[in-house]
Amino acid sequence: MNISAETNSSPVIEPNDYRTEHYRAPVPTTLLGASVINAPDELHAFIERKTPRLIDVYPAPNKPEGLVKNTLWIEPTRDTLPNTYWLANVGHGIVPDDLVALLKAHLPIDDTPIVIFCEPSCWHSWNASKRALELGAIHVYWYRAGVKGWKDAGYPLETIEPIRPSMRHP
Repeated sequence: MNISAETNSSPVIEPNDYRTEHYRAPVPTTLLGASVINAPDELHAFIERKTPRLIDVYPAPNKPEGLVKNTLWIEPTRDTLPNTYWLANVGHGIVPDDLVALLKAHLPIDDTPIVIFCEPSCWHSWNASKRALELGAIHVYWYRAGVKGWKDAGYPLETIEPIRPSMRHP
């Protein structure tokens, strides 16, 4: 179900499985089992009506293993939609169990809709939305325009740090 129709000169066929490479590429206009929100104005109106859980899945580097003690590690930040959980890296095609558990821990257990996004033409959000469905989420919305679409439409952003597997509390 699409909330907005979109024309695409060369449609991308929805795959049966996760995309595992070349994540920054044209994406399908559909995701079986999820609703699709294409435009920032539609998402803004949806947020006003439904108060969904917002999950940004933009990837981020992890703290390097074996970092010498007392070496400064500065957690990356991201400008994203207000009131968003940034679950970095849960949109990869293959993810470790701790990232699957992190996503599952942030899925609503009630009727709250969930909106998953990243950037335009980014398979991370498609993968994470598909994974949320497989984990049992019921009201999954995939926002295709991502943070760039939101920002370009003039909506506000806030700066946040990613939530890592050791920080599972929604």
